Amino acid sequence: MSTPLDHEWETTSRHRTADGVVSYQRCRCGAWRIRLATPRTATVAASAGRIRALG
Repeated sequence: MSTPLDHEWETTSRHRTADGVVSYQRCRCGAWRIRLATPRTATVAASAGRIRALG
């Protein structure tokens, strides 16, 4: 299993909200995460491993 340090995150979308800046990021391996950056901190709100196509 990989750790967050094993990933090379690329921001695919970034949006300013009332709570801070939300960034949607993905890695070449297929993992993705959502980050919330506020003036005080940056937090990973959600993260998932590889996403496989159904079928």
